[in-house]
Amino acid sequence: MERRIDLSNLDLDRAAVLIAERVPVWSAWGLTVRPPTWMDNDVEWPAPLHEDRRETRRPMSVGLAIEGRTEFVFAQFVLYAGGWADADYLPAGAEDPVCEYVEMEDAEELGPLLDRVVAQLRSSDDSPPSQNS
Repeated sequence: MERRIDLSNLDLDRAAVLIAERVPVWSAWGLTVRPPTWMDNDVEWPAPLHEDRRETRRPMSVGLAIEGRTEFVFAQFVLYAGGWADADYLPAGAEDPVCEYVEMEDAEELGPLLDRVVAQLRSSDDSPPSQNS
């Protein structure tokens, strides 16, 4: 996949909507979802993270942290406007964290990544996720 190095590849505001749509389900599963964080491209490095989207004029990335029922179960996502996501997570029952780099053509592709990874944060005694829960 050829990638342009700019900030117009992915709509991060759409990604934030995809995240927000899933938070009630994740919370009902007993997961703790931290507010998304935004990084502005037009500030000096190291760029601060903002929870308020309005404090970010030209977003370079949006990040998300989710914690499981124990401190040893977590997921962290960073979606970059340039067209990729980093997903680092420790699934329930796992000993080693998983780190993924995923190239994306559209912000809509974040949804399936979130669904797949977050489902792995549920403990084995939880019921499996359904399409409507």
